[in-house]
This record gives sequence, C-alpha cells and structure tokens, in this order.
Amino acid sequence: MGWRVGRGDLIKVGCNNWIPDVGRNRLSTIITNLNDCKVADLINQNNRTWKEELIFSTFPEDVAEKIIGIPLAKDPHEDFRNIEDDPRAYALQEGYKEFYRKLWQLNLPLKIKITIWKISWNFLATRVNLFQKKLINTTVCPRCGVGSESMNHLFRECPESKSVWKELPCNVLIHEQQMEFAEWLTEVFVKNSESQCKMFCCSLWAIWGDRNNRVHNKVSKSGKEISRFVSSYIQELDGIGKSKVESYKSTSKWKKPPDQIVKINFDAAYDEKSKESAAGIVARNNESKVLLSCSMIYKHVASPFAAETLASRKAIKTGKEMKWRKIIIEGDSLSIIKKCRSNIPVKSKVCTYISDIHKLQSSFQECRFEHVPRAINSLAHMIAKATLRDKRILYLVEGVPEYAEDQSGRDRRGESD
Repeated sequence: MGWRVGRGDLIKVGCNNWIPDVGRNRLSTIITNLNDCKVADLINQNNRTWKEELIFSTFPEDVAEKIIGIPLAKDPHEDFRNIEDDPRAYALQEGYKEFYRKLWQLNLPLKIKITIWKISWNFLATRVNLFQKKLINTTVCPRCGVGSESMNHLFRECPESKSVWKELPCNVLIHEQQMEFAEWLTEVFVKNSESQCKMFCCSLWAIWGDRNNRVHNKVSKSGKEISRFVSSYIQELDGIGKSKVESYKSTSKWKKPPDQIVKINFDAAYDEKSKESAAGIVARNNESKVLLSCSMIYKHVASPFAAETLASRKAIKTGKEMKWRKIIIEGDSLSIIKKCRSNIPVKSKVCTYISDIHKLQSSFQECRFEHVPRAINSLAHMIAKATLRDKRILYLVEGVPEYAEDQSGRDRRGESD
C-alpha cells in the first residue's frame, strides 16, 4: 500500500509504505520502536520541513535521504494512497468519477450538492479539521461528547447519526466499518437508486445542519425528527419539480412589452482563451416587431461576468442612440440585472461599467431591468455566439440575421424552444 505524504497524521512510520523505493518489510527490520509513531512526528509543522536531525539519527543514511527528498506542500493536505501502487485506490478514484457524475445529475438544490462535494473533499469545518488548523483546542464531538469529530465519526460513528440512518429507507452500509470514509461515500451511491441517493444526500446535509444548530444555537433534533424532516423535504422537492415542468412551458416564452415601450434583450458570449467577448442585442416593440439587432466584439475582457456587464451596457447605449424614451432591458444574468437595478455603489471589478449604466439610465423617461431565463433570451444569445465565432459584428434595422430568423419567428408567435 503506497502513501503520499500530506499532513502525515494518517501514516504510521513503521507500518505503512510511504518512503519511495523502501518497502514496508525493509522498514520494519530497520526500526522497531517507531511502529506507533506517525509521519507527522517527523515534520516541522510550523514551516512544513522535515526534521532532518531526527531523521538522520533514526534511519540509515540512504533511507533518510529518501525521506527528506519527499516534497511537502506548504498548505498541508490529507495523506492519500498512491494510485500507481494501489489498485484499490485506483478503483476508488474510478468510483469517485461515478460518484460526482451521479451527484451533479441529482435533482437537488445546489446548496445540498455543494455540501456533499465539501464532504467528499473533507472541507467541512469539523472539530478535527479546525484542531489541525489550530483554531480550536478540542476535537470532541459536540453531539455525542465521546469520539473525535472527524468526517467519519460525524456521519457514520456518532450515535446521533446512526439513529438517523436507522429511520431512513436507503442502504447506507452503516455496518461496513472496515470501509474508509471515501469508500463508504462512493459505495453508497453505487448501491442505491437515484431516489435513494437523493435521500442520502439530503440526510448528510440535514445531519450537518443539525450539528451546526447544536453548536451555534444550542438546539437539536432527534434521529426521528431529522428523518421526518428529510422525507418531508424530498416530497416538497418532488412536488416543486413537477410544478416547475408544467409552469416552465407557459413561462419560457418571450413576452412583448407594453404599448410605447421598447424591450431590449442582451446576452454575451465569452472566449476564455483569447479573452474576447461578444454582445448580442435585439430590440422589439409591443407588436413583437424587431426594430434593431446588432452586436459588438470586445477584446481584453477579464471574465464572463465582465462580458455580461459589457453587453448590458451596450443594450442601454443602443436605447439612447436610438432615442427611445421608454425601455425594458432583459438579460439572463441575474447578478448583472441586480447590480443594474441597485442604487448602492458597486465595488467589484465591473464597477466602471455599472457606473456607466447608472448614468445612462437618466437619459430615459422610463428604464427598467428585468431578469429572464436563458430560454427566453435565445435570440440575443444566438447573435452573441455567432458574432464571437465569426468575428463579424452586425447592425440590422428592422431585422435579424438569416440564422436567427426561425428563433425570431418563434418568439413572435409566443412559442417555446
């Protein structure tokens, strides 16, 4: 079993294979009094260097040279098994691929998926993790008061968590204690259906939430209460999912503006490699007639966020140039729309563009910004993508380019894609 050294707290000096080209058998014949010592004991944790004097006085010179040649990251990470040396670890990595594929496809709120992702990378602020960062002086589990609150203890070993798993109808392999935490996490996904994986993820999220409530608010739920909450939450999610499908068909259509108001849709396309972006603009009246379609290419654009901001500025500048008095500007970037609506000064990297937009708003009798889903913004999106791809800007009065005519017709007829 090969190991890569991170913090060194999981690797036993005399029992694990962690030194390049030095097998465990040879190591055990060299040293007999370090079997219970951890590799972390050989590392200066304050500056992340090897304790060379201790190492050269403990190991033969050739072995000591190999040890101090092992690189140490300045920011300590968890020890992990070397995939090249360990077929089981390779299988675990393959299991992780399937785990992440399945996780991101689950119909769950992003906050839950991100929590599960953090769990898989040991990124939660458990007491063991906080202790290792020297932020607290205890590792004792705040729920049961017995074990050290590692990820494994929090979700598998703690009696409080076990009481949750007993109440739920998913196979969480709670008795497979020989499995390491990462193996357990991926194996549960393999053994369960999609609906059971949803329940598993919601349960992990609920357990972590209950733990935080206990720590910060001094309140907690029983295992039965948590399991009832999880079941109820999933039923609610499933109900929302069904209603979303039905409502999406009726709402994912472009709507014409009120009389005497021009609606301007904008979108951006961005090329990370060249740092170029394109803005696509379409302006229509209350009869759904296209008044103008145009585009612009920008160079040295720092991010997709900046690209969207430039496109929104292009939209409002177009309205001013055409001398329209009342306009609605629609885009599918919620963060940009919020910044355009807000009167609070923006301090982000796009503050200059947002400031321009706020100043331009005073040019109109009426000017408001509205957020729409991408499906409703398809025409502007299509123009932005084509402009960036072809490196050719356009300016068409009372029309759209040929490639966008079908989409323009669908919008006019009120059809969804």
